[in-house]
Amino acid sequence: MSYYTALINEWPNLTPGTTAAKLAQINALTVSGAVPTTLYVSGAQLLNCINWAEFAALTAAQQSNLLMLCVNDGLLLGGSANIGFMADGMILAYFPNHSGPTIVALTALAQASVQPWWQANGYSSPITQSDLTAAGGLS
Repeated sequence: MSYYTALINEWPNLTPGTTAAKLAQINALTVSGAVPTTLYVSGAQLLNCINWAEFAALTAAQQSNLLMLCVNDGLLLGGSANIGFMADGMILAYFPNHSGPTIVALTALAQASVQPWWQANGYSSPITQSDLTAAGGLS
């Protein structure tokens, strides 16, 4: 039941209506201002967050690796749940001052991302009727 605490707390704040309408409403809610567990960014977005002085302090090999990461086609996987993967792992290893300008800029980028309410609250997919039942029969 504790898994559904956020849902139980949010449910009364929805506009009164049918259960289906409230489900649609909660699944349409979005949240920003928190670092998402999963975030996809482009190499250009990542590169634009890197502070020049911090980059210049890296070894030539680290600079090369970081630039190669940034020129990849497609999106890079990031977010607080993905620190063991390449993009997050490299950034955290190369910029260990987590209050430095690069990490601060990346955190601001992540916090500016808009995510669905259900994802921001730790649910793996949009809320369903089964979730309402498991949360104690919300309607």
